[in-house]
Amino acid sequence: MKKYFVLIGLFIGCLMLASGYPRTIETQILPSATSGWDESIDNWRPIAVDSNGKLITGSGADSANIASMSDALSNPLEWKVSVASVTSTISTFTSQLTSDTRRFVAIKNRDAFKPIYLGFDNAITVETGLPINDTLYIEVPKDVPLYFISAQEVGIVLLEGGR
Repeated sequence: MKKYFVLIGLFIGCLMLASGYPRTIETQILPSATSGWDESIDNWRPIAVDSNGKLITGSGADSANIASMSDALSNPLEWKVSVASVTSTISTFTSQLTSDTRRFVAIKNRDAFKPIYLGFDNAITVETGLPINDTLYIEVPKDVPLYFISAQEVGIVLLEGGR
């Protein structure tokens, strides 16, 4: 009787092995997911390279884009921090910088459960504004005022940087 169990188990094992069980699962790698894969070191690179470690020029990164990004992210010479309160009426924020060029504005909502809404004209509503639940970084020129509105009173912190 034990022989039959062994033979049946062996037969089932051979049948499973012949049918491809256990099967290894292969993850499908799409072409866009391998744009930063460097075959020469068998690791990911932060930019798209070919198998020889050369930069792929069709990836959208060129020297003009890199120079403009570098210029935009260069250290600002002037910083201003403002604390404000946003209510259901439209609040306007104009630049507090004394320099001519504002590089960026970072907006921090002090209560993530009460969203505030950002707009670039004074006709902003809760439905048409850009919602900010936590933090927003935006590059906007100095002469463009920012308009805020919220359904409830919320405190915000605005950080500006410029040259």
